[in-house]
Amino acid sequence: MLLRHKKIRIFIGAAIFLAALFLSANIQVLPAQAGDILGQNKNFFVNSEYDKFNRTQISATLAAVSEQAYFFIEDIYWNGLSFERKEALISNIAPLAGAFDNDIYPKEREFWGSEPNPGVDGDSKITIVVEQLVSGNGGYFDTLNGYDAPESNKREMFFVSAAAVQDNLRNAKIFLAHEFQHLVSFNQKDIMRNISEDVWLNELRSEYSVTIAGFNEPYAGSGLERRAELFMSQPSDSLTEWPNSSLDYAQAALFGEYLVEQYGSEILKDTLRSSAAGIVSINQFLADKNYKERFGDVFGNWAIANYLNSASVDKKYAYTLSGLQRVKVNPASNVYLSGASYNFYETLKPWQANWHKFNVASSIMDSKAIKIDFAAGAPFKFYYVDNLGRTGALANPAYIDDPGGLADFTLIPVNQSKTSDFSKNEQAAPITFSINFVESGLGRRLSIIENGSLIKKPREGELYVIEGKYKRYLSAGALASYGHLDPTKAIEVDEGTLNSYTTANYVRALNDKKVYAVWPDGTKHWLNMSGEYFTQSGRDWGSIFTINDAEFQFYKTGPDIVK
Repeated sequence: MLLRHKKIRIFIGAAIFLAALFLSANIQVLPAQAGDILGQNKNFFVNSEYDKFNRTQISATLAAVSEQAYFFIEDIYWNGLSFERKEALISNIAPLAGAFDNDIYPKEREFWGSEPNPGVDGDSKITIVVEQLVSGNGGYFDTLNGYDAPESNKREMFFVSAAAVQDNLRNAKIFLAHEFQHLVSFNQKDIMRNISEDVWLNELRSEYSVTIAGFNEPYAGSGLERRAELFMSQPSDSLTEWPNSSLDYAQAALFGEYLVEQYGSEILKDTLRSSAAGIVSINQFLADKNYKERFGDVFGNWAIANYLNSASVDKKYAYTLSGLQRVKVNPASNVYLSGASYNFYETLKPWQANWHKFNVASSIMDSKAIKIDFAAGAPFKFYYVDNLGRTGALANPAYIDDPGGLADFTLIPVNQSKTSDFSKNEQAAPITFSINFVESGLGRRLSIIENGSLIKKPREGELYVIEGKYKRYLSAGALASYGHLDPTKAIEVDEGTLNSYTTANYVRALNDKKVYAVWPDGTKHWLNMSGEYFTQSGRDWGSIFTINDAEFQFYKTGPDIVK
C-alpha cells in the first residue's frame, strides 16, 4: 500500500543484538555500505495507522545485508520470540533476500524503470524494515521517507509485515514485490515528473508487479487467485475509490491483468512514464496508439468480460490467462419478465458497475417489444449483453423488437462521472431504469452505441460521431469522407443521452501525432504545444478523434494554437 506524507511523533524503543544467531543460522551476508553495519540498531519513524500498536517510531536492528537491500527487524518483536521462533525468522530472511535480489529488484526495474538511486540517503541499497503491522496489512510505503525533511527516515525504504516474514514466506515475497513498485513509482512520477499518481492506478501497478516477479505462477494458490475469488464474491466495487480494503486490491489486480491482456504491457509502462496521472494517462496511451477505445469503453468491456468471459463473442470480453477464465460474476438480481412493468433504483460510485439479469417469457415476445428507459443523477452508461451474443452500450431509450430467440438479457449500469481527483470516500449517484412491454412490429431494432456510431436527436439533422465519452459534430462535407457512415442509419437518442456525451473538436490524422482543433468554419488549427502542456492545460487525450486523410484534407489550415 502507498502512504502519503503524515506528521509523526517520536517513541524510543529498545535495541537488540543478533550476531550470534546469524552465525548459527548460517546466513551469508555481504558487507554493509554507507554506515549500516550488521547488528546495528536504528530508530525508524513508522505510521501509526498501520503499526499494530499505533506507534510512531520503533527501533530495529540490521539482520541481513543482501546485494540490493538491508533487512532490519523490529526489536520489540524480536525480543518477544522464543529461540526457535528467532531461528525460523532468520532462516526466512535469506530466501526473502534472495527473492528480492534475483526476482523482484531486477525484473521490476527492467519493466518499470529505476527507483531513486542512490537517492536521498546516497546509498544504492533499499532499506526493508520488518515491523508488526495491523492484521490484514502486508506492508506499506511512505513517500515522506524519500525527502530530506523533518520526521523523514531519509531512506529509500518500505515496511513489511513481521507476521508474514515469520510464517508465510510466499506472502512476504508478494508484499516486497508490491511495495517496491511504489518506490519506483515515487521516482518516476513524484521526483522525475513532479506529479502524484492516482492511488488506484499506483496500487494496480503494484498488484501487477507480483505477476512481473513471477509470484503468480502457478496460478493455483497464488495471490492473484485469492484476488479473483474475492472479486467474484463481491464484484460491485468502485475501481477508483480507495478506502484501502481488500476489495480495492481485488478490483485493481483483475483490471490490471485485463489491461495487459488486451493492450500489452506497454499500457502500464507508458502510463508510469506519462506526465499525466490515472485515467488521463490511459486515454493518452490509447490515443497515441490509435485505439478507438477510451477508458470508459475499456471499463465497460471489462465489466462485460467479467460477466461473459467468453472469447467466442469477442476477445475483448474474455481473459486469456487460464486461471482467470474461471472468473464469472453472478448478477445482483435475476428477474423473470412475464409482461408486467419493472422499475429499478440503485446508487453507484464512480467506476462502479453492477449486473442485472432479466429472463424473458418466450410467448410474450411474439406480440410485444421491450422498451428500456434509464435516467441517472450523473453520467452513466448502460451496457447490454443477451443470449444472442449482442453486446455494447445502449441508446436511451432502447427497444428490443427483433428478438429472434431472445431468452435473457443483462443490463450493466456504470457510473462514469469522474476522471480524476478520486478519494477514499466517493459520492454515490442514483440510477433508475424501467422495462416495459410495448407494441411490436414498428421496425425498432436494438440500438447499441459503439465507437464510430452516428447519433442524432429525433427529427433533427445534426449528426455526431461517438468515441468514448465524446461526440464530434460531422458536417455534410466531413461525413462524405466516410463511405461506411450512412446518415439514414444514425441512432436516434433522447436529449439526455445526447448531452451525456461531451462535445469535442480535437482530431488527428491516422499515423500522425499532431493534434488539431477543427472549427465550425471548416478550418483546422494545429495545437503547437508539448504533450505535457496539453495535459496541464486541462485538455483530455480521450477527446482526440482519429480521422482519415480525406477528412483531414477537407479542412483548410488555419493559425496554430499555442495555449
